[in-house]
Amino acid sequence: MPTEILGANLGHQRTAGASTGVTLGTGAVFTPFHQGTEHIDLTPRNFSTAVVARFALCPYLIVLKADSADGLGGHLEDNTQVAQDGSTATTVNLNSFASGRALYVGSAIPFRGVYVDVDTVDDQSAEITVSYWNGSSWVNSSDTDGTISGGHSLGATTGSITWTVPSAWQSSTLKKLASAAGETLDSSGQKWSDITMYWTKWTWSETLKSTTDLFHMLGINESTAYSELTSSQAYEGRVNHGFGTNGVAGVEALTDAGTANLIVTCSAMNGYFSTGKIL
Repeated sequence: MPTEILGANLGHQRTAGASTGVTLGTGAVFTPFHQGTEHIDLTPRNFSTAVVARFALCPYLIVLKADSADGLGGHLEDNTQVAQDGSTATTVNLNSFASGRALYVGSAIPFRGVYVDVDTVDDQSAEITVSYWNGSSWVNSSDTDGTISGGHSLGATTGSITWTVPSAWQSSTLKKLASAAGETLDSSGQKWSDITMYWTKWTWSETLKSTTDLFHMLGINESTAYSELTSSQAYEGRVNHGFGTNGVAGVEALTDAGTANLIVTCSAMNGYFSTGKIL
């Protein structure tokens, strides 16, 4: 007997990135998913010279901003949602972010960098240092700052801050990190304090411009063994847009040569799309 297969109701759907497809070349481009995404479709088209479109999903990040120079001993403002909600209506506010303050950026799995989409660029002569935790102390990752323009970190509208994934990088909790630094974690309302993650600490050498803020921060997958799609293929499946070893926030994509386009469609399944909040 014949079998009839019906497609599931994918709920609300939206395009992510450019209409008719995100433009791809041999350099990676990043597209954030809308907050509330539970299913994605990736459809390559318009190949020119390219044989395949390559992609990797971006691991979900936790983004915490220290409100003072007290590090983990001060209040940590949770910018996780606004950094990864796919919306330009919300931003990570780094206005006048002092050189003594830090961003703490972590994930359930190792990551080799962060793609940054800058709303208002910085024009100070600030340099960034990204450090990782080796089990006993913070160590300079020797990062490469792709957001530099005119000698200023976050001076470009888009760019990636990357590093070689350290073999000595160890996961830890915020409470343990604070204790090792002789600090008492302000855990009031801080739901991430006891969750083990791979943490990085971001500091700048000078106070940032009074109008500096970021649209998006997307984790860069630790592997460059990209999945590949031909012009006759597409990828679709459920995703976890949130924290976890399988948590994702967007897609990194490029071609093997030449150019192509990638249509990115987000579906909310049983939920709905929304913008993030500062927690």
